[in-house]
Amino acid sequence: MGISDMIIATVILAGASYLLYHSLWKKKGHCHGSCDGSCHKK
Repeated sequence: MGISDMIIATVILAGASYLLYHSLWKKKGHCHGSCDGSCHKK
């Protein structure tokens, strides 16, 4: 792997980590668009 490949892989991993953090831990698993955390399951 060249240096450019390592930079691209690092950027992709950083983006994926940010999305995982933002969707799971920051909102504590709440549904998207729900401020009160009440998910309506059918």
